[in-house]
Amino acid sequence: MSTYYVSKLERGIHRWPNEEYRSGFRAVLGAGSDAELGFYCSRAVGEEEDVHRRGFLGLSTGVASGVLLSGSVAEFLARAESPTPVPQWVGRTEVAHVSQSAKTFSEWEHLFGGGLSREAVAGQLRWAAGLLEARCRREDVRRELHAAVGNLAEVAGWMSYDAGAHDSADRYFRFSLLCAERAKDQSLRATVLSDMARQAVSLRRDNALELAELAQVRDDRLSARERSMLHVVRARALASEDKADACLAAIDRADEHFADSATDTPPWMEYYDAAEMHGDSGHALFDLVCHGRDAGPAIERLDFAVDHHTPAYARSKTLSLLKSVTLQINHDPGPAAQRGLEALTQAEGLRSQRVRSYLRDLHAATKPSVRVDDVSELRHQIAKTLQG
Repeated sequence: MSTYYVSKLERGIHRWPNEEYRSGFRAVLGAGSDAELGFYCSRAVGEEEDVHRRGFLGLSTGVASGVLLSGSVAEFLARAESPTPVPQWVGRTEVAHVSQSAKTFSEWEHLFGGGLSREAVAGQLRWAAGLLEARCRREDVRRELHAAVGNLAEVAGWMSYDAGAHDSADRYFRFSLLCAERAKDQSLRATVLSDMARQAVSLRRDNALELAELAQVRDDRLSARERSMLHVVRARALASEDKADACLAAIDRADEHFADSATDTPPWMEYYDAAEMHGDSGHALFDLVCHGRDAGPAIERLDFAVDHHTPAYARSKTLSLLKSVTLQINHDPGPAAQRGLEALTQAEGLRSQRVRSYLRDLHAATKPSVRVDDVSELRHQIAKTLQG
């Protein structure tokens, strides 16, 4: 601070130095407040705030106008992004980052459906795939990296499948399978092939059973819970071809392996708990019902899944509930319609084309009982949801 500036303060030319100067003067002169030194702000506080507010609003309006004039908001934000650089060398730190991304996105899609963050996982996967071209000092770490990237690709594929983007799902699954082969990861390979089999069943492709059985190759290297899951997938493929006896035998094998899995469950299979297994096998039995089989066993398994799924698996619970209601709607219309409305409420929070497909199936199934008031209301609410 110059003597010239101090003289201006002494002569009252400046009445309100900045906070740093005021603090210094208070300390040196032992003053308890700025007022004791004769310092005061010539502009009223309200006036100053109003000036700042008007300036901010004017600036905000200009910025917002710039966004609108330059194109859509999405385009504007896209131009704000720059690619995240890929390191020249990779190690276990990068493996951990990719693995955590896969875990996080998997949790999101179980809770909200694949349609909510499918584009986000695609961007993360593009960056992760770039890591495969970087240098790595250890071969075991390179295999771990391929496994982590392949796992992320499998999540991306499943989210795309759930969102109805089947071409993208095919591409992600094939890339994940390539990563699994390079990582020599039998678990990932089996998981991806089972995903492809499930997709083939839902799309009525003729290679569903082939994919399901290919996933079981060398299943002696897998845990009991993984073998249980693969038998259920095979059961679903068999049910789609109305091979009832073989389907039921596969479900029995799945039950046996699941019973043996209490002390043999790797972390990546913890999601496949009793609720998931019952819901999955209930879906297989549902397909047998469509071919004229008894609905009782399917309903029993589906309802077990509904009762035992945790809130973290909202989509799986909703899918099982919709299947169960579809089977019951014409046998016990009133109570089934009330459960259908419950399922509809749960479905509104999900972004899943599979859920929407199940809603369409339920809507079609209600037609014979349309004269029942509760069923009529359910049909009306489903139609509104699907139109929305």
